[in-house]
Amino acid sequence: MSRGALSDIFAPAIVLLVASSVVPVVVVAQASNTALSPQMKQLLDSARVWQSKNRPDMARGIVEKALLIDPTQPDALSLMGQIELTSNRQADAGKVLQQLQKLYPSHPATLQLADEYRLATRDKTALAEARLDARTGKPDEAWRKMQALFPRGAPNGAYAGDYYRAMSSAGQRDRALNELRERVRQNPDDLGLALVLADMLTDRGSSRLEGLDIIYRVYQRPDANRPQALELWRRALNSAGADDPAYYVWYQRYLKEVPDDTSAKSALAALAKKGGATYVPPPPGTATASAASSSRSSSGPSPTARQGAALGEQGLAKLRDGRHDEAYALFARALKLDPDNAGKWRGLMATAKFWGTSAKARAANDQGRPEQGEALARDALRQQPNQPEAKKVLATSLMAQKKWSEAEAILRPMVEAKEPDVDALELLAKLMIATHRTDELTPLIAQAKRQYKGSGDAMVKLRAQLLSIEADQLIAEGKSGAAVLRLEDAVTLTPQDAWLRYTLARQYRDLGLPALGRSVMQDGLRDSTSPDMRYATALYLNSLDDIDTASSVLAQVPNNQRTDGMRELAVNLKAQRDLREVRQLEAQGRQPEARALLDRIARDVHDDPQMLASVGREWISLGDPDKGLKLVRDWLDVHPNDSAIGVRLRYGELLAAANRDDQLSGWIADARARPGVTAEQQAQFDDQLLRLSLRTAGRQIDARDLAGAAHTLDAVPATGKKDKRWLLAQADLREAHRDYRGAEASAREVLVDHPGDADARLTIARMEERMGHRKAAQDIMDQVLADTPPDDVDTRLAVARRYTAIGRNAQAGDVVDPLRQQYPDRSDVTMQAGRVAQSQGHYNDAAQLYRSALTQEQSEGDTPSPVDGLTSAQRALQGLDDRRQGQVATAVIQSNESGSSGMSRLDATEIPLYVRIPDGYAGHYFFHADTVLLNAGTLPANQFDPAYEFGKIAALGNVGLRPVDQTDKGVALAAGYEFNGANNTWRADIGSSPVGFTVTNVLGGFTYRHDFYNSSLSVDVSRRPITSSLVSYAGAHDPVTGQSWGGVVRSGVTVRGAQDIGPTTLFASLGYGVLTGENTETNRDFKVRTGIDWPVYVGTDQRFSSGLVLNYWHYANNQHFYTFGNGGYYGPGKYVSVSIPLDWTGRYKRWAWELEASVGNSWTREDEAPYFPTRPDLQAQAVARMAAADVGSPYFGTGTGGGFSYTVAAALEYRLTSHWVIGTRFKLDRSRDYAPNLGTIYLRYFFDQQRLPVPFPPNPVKPYSAY
Repeated sequence: MSRGALSDIFAPAIVLLVASSVVPVVVVAQASNTALSPQMKQLLDSARVWQSKNRPDMARGIVEKALLIDPTQPDALSLMGQIELTSNRQADAGKVLQQLQKLYPSHPATLQLADEYRLATRDKTALAEARLDARTGKPDEAWRKMQALFPRGAPNGAYAGDYYRAMSSAGQRDRALNELRERVRQNPDDLGLALVLADMLTDRGSSRLEGLDIIYRVYQRPDANRPQALELWRRALNSAGADDPAYYVWYQRYLKEVPDDTSAKSALAALAKKGGATYVPPPPGTATASAASSSRSSSGPSPTARQGAALGEQGLAKLRDGRHDEAYALFARALKLDPDNAGKWRGLMATAKFWGTSAKARAANDQGRPEQGEALARDALRQQPNQPEAKKVLATSLMAQKKWSEAEAILRPMVEAKEPDVDALELLAKLMIATHRTDELTPLIAQAKRQYKGSGDAMVKLRAQLLSIEADQLIAEGKSGAAVLRLEDAVTLTPQDAWLRYTLARQYRDLGLPALGRSVMQDGLRDSTSPDMRYATALYLNSLDDIDTASSVLAQVPNNQRTDGMRELAVNLKAQRDLREVRQLEAQGRQPEARALLDRIARDVHDDPQMLASVGREWISLGDPDKGLKLVRDWLDVHPNDSAIGVRLRYGELLAAANRDDQLSGWIADARARPGVTAEQQAQFDDQLLRLSLRTAGRQIDARDLAGAAHTLDAVPATGKKDKRWLLAQADLREAHRDYRGAEASAREVLVDHPGDADARLTIARMEERMGHRKAAQDIMDQVLADTPPDDVDTRLAVARRYTAIGRNAQAGDVVDPLRQQYPDRSDVTMQAGRVAQSQGHYNDAAQLYRSALTQEQSEGDTPSPVDGLTSAQRALQGLDDRRQGQVATAVIQSNESGSSGMSRLDATEIPLYVRIPDGYAGHYFFHADTVLLNAGTLPANQFDPAYEFGKIAALGNVGLRPVDQTDKGVALAAGYEFNGANNTWRADIGSSPVGFTVTNVLGGFTYRHDFYNSSLSVDVSRRPITSSLVSYAGAHDPVTGQSWGGVVRSGVTVRGAQDIGPTTLFASLGYGVLTGENTETNRDFKVRTGIDWPVYVGTDQRFSSGLVLNYWHYANNQHFYTFGNGGYYGPGKYVSVSIPLDWTGRYKRWAWELEASVGNSWTREDEAPYFPTRPDLQAQAVARMAAADVGSPYFGTGTGGGFSYTVAAALEYRLTSHWVIGTRFKLDRSRDYAPNLGTIYLRYFFDQQRLPVPFPPNPVKPYSAY
């Protein structure tokens, strides 16, 4: 709770406690002298000033101090009661009153508080009725009610005005004035009462001058309610009009306080024509004025002289309006017509010429032409050699040209004079700040304070100005906090100084406290409603992007009181409102209307290059960068002599926004070589070049041109390499090289000069994550979050992104959700909320958030990336849409395996037809209709050898058999559903082996996978065909009996797991299956596969990896044969292999590719197997027949094998159109006794439009048999 709030709560209690403690000595207190001590008087006077300014909070604190000095002081207690009433705390005021009545029942302070308490409570309605009667023409009734309300006579304080007004309106004006004069004489410090008297005196012309004199005296008092006095002064002058020259001096004095009052200026000009400037009031009771008037009228000037005088009056009017050349011409004509007053006209001509030259010099300085300003200022000084204003204009010109010593030679004597020129001191302070000599300022300021002599008001203004200069010094030294304290003191001294308040407000804003700055300007509007105060407030609000409130404040300045700067700001604010409307129209998809409005805005602000740049930025957002850039270029072409460095800086930003980096460096080189570039602007150009280098390096890193990126970063000047952004870019480059420790070291360099920098710390966290130190990474993120203020949106979003990256989605949501409530219209906040929702699998919510972010991006003027032409929201939406792509695909897949004709040989052609239909963002239905053609060649059944190794021929013989073509065909049908969530996927399918095959089986399976942060686990339960041979896949007919066998399926379960360890992945799988077929022996297998995947190179468009793979297989029995009862598939008793795979995949434009190779070695053992494992009878018959044919026994023998092997594969895919993709793939496997070949060509059609870049690796169409 704030100190002020505590004071508000406890102040009444403190008063009562202190006062009640002295009740036992009430008699002594009543009898004591209650006269105010000097210290007490000063405190109470100060409190009354704040109370009169409607600042009871300030008054309360002062009265509390007074009561600590003297707890029973009646005036202090009474004033505390009045403060409570003002604060709408009647109950607390009543307690104070009770205490006062116990201590001082008849004291005037007690009686006054009693009246005020009564009128604020039970008599509140009666007072309102009396006031209403006074306003509605019932003076007698109003006076009667006032007397009833104040039976003891005229009150003090705020009600005195009501009382005496009612008395005067009831026909007792003289009495009211006499009483007021007497009371003011007795109480000269009661300034409120003096203003009541002055208000009544100014009602009538006969006493108006007396009233103005009182108002003026009160206004000069520092403890007066100056806004009230100024308002009465204005009303009195409005009543006086512009007829009586006696009021000339009062208008003149008034305009010194309110220089922008145009009606007062007009009245002053009119009175000047009537001799007001030379008017001398006649002594009271004489007729001097009338006699002088009679004398002047009897001997009037000639007609030409009167014409000359009239032209001279016009010249004076032009001079007052700052139109010096026109004034000079009118004075010259007056000289010709009125030569008798030649001295007067020549003097005015010289004045007009001097001030005209000075004004032109100032204008040249303001327009960035200091050389011209210098020449004009020197010309003015030749006319009036020591004129201080001209000297200061000359010094300003010299400083703009960095002619520091010449400027200092002009300013220092003015500062060190007996009466220092404070404006010159301010200029000298800026010079010393620019030349890094701020240590010399302090003695100069102290000297000026000692030497300056002036009136009370002048001294107050001086102190405020010196405090402002000290603040400038402190700002230059980086001491913002101390600067704010100086500015606060200066504002307290001169609360109506709009530009001092503006400077203070901007300091608050730059310290990250914009609300305090807003409060400073709002307080200023309460103190003064001058055009300058409204203008300064509007400027500050505009700097906060609060254009609606800024427009509202500026709109209260009448058009005839607006300066050029105010008018320019009004146009600027309107243009900003229109630009906001443009973004809204664009967000609503109403681009033609948005474009038309942009054209209109450009016409309205054609003379404001900065606003033209803002319009250009919107054209860039609308996708028309050429038009946006042309707006500013055209303005620069029309102003070839204007260096316009600020505009050229803005144009550089536009080039960056339009992705014209190739033009930017040349533009900067040309702009910064022009005259008039300040050190600050040079620094801005340096910053643009640094950002250009960082963008270029970033693109090179993304393209894996790491050498190019290193060259780009190395080319940055040494000063730029100290910038934290350069160091973090260096960290990104090292990360791309997988030098994670080096990247972390770069980030730690940032922390040397920027301790606690969030970007650097989050980069370190990212490197820790890359190195597998997830706990360390999270600890850093947690600490960064704890150190980040709630309103630092960018850092909090960065933390949320890192949380999402390490799988801490709940924590990411905890960060983003409060930001969504505070900043619902920020696209980056909405985007991150969408990413969190997507990472949690809430895809519909994510899509809605991304769509909202897209609208917000359009309102914010975000431009698409030059890489893919998308904004962040568009890219995120595309990523979601890609999840629900429907497609139809087909292929021709040809595979060949050499072997014995009719038996182990197999030529297979598969023509899959695959249809995929999306179901929301996470699911797909899919369907297969795959045509399969198998050809095992011709079995020479008429030859016992080798036909005895097929079917039942070894047992039953081949008498009468002819060669048999071993072919089969069918269509495999399947349907299923696939779910792809954020952390888990699953697929369920059911189908059949090709319908039409000799043996047809029901197939299907269910696969589930869960992804953890850096690991995964999956389970597959399925029934799949064994496609090794015609027998195993389609089944076959025995040539002798026609009985079928084969059509083997494996029913099993496989568990797979993977674990990331740094950049590598360790994987393993474990499978167990039961193999069954028609009339085949049941078999069982056990398989283990493990290895490591090592990404050698990973880029945006390419990836190369290698690793090591180990396999172990075991089958319960050997069925690698084609006799009846064997399955016709490879089933070794033991199989061990080790291989080194190589994989290179990438993309380029519309192409995607993959090249695969592996080399390895294997060790195998095949167990002995009977010819007829399911038929002992056939096995027995085969013994005799095979012996008779001398082909051995009916057993396939045991043996070992293996050896060197290699594989080569390649795939190539091309995007024909946005909907069509064509591709091909081939594969060669080579090892001893195994040499299959595979070739594929495929075509895929996507229902929805596909966008670049193409995905990689290629994705050939997969038949159902390969599931």
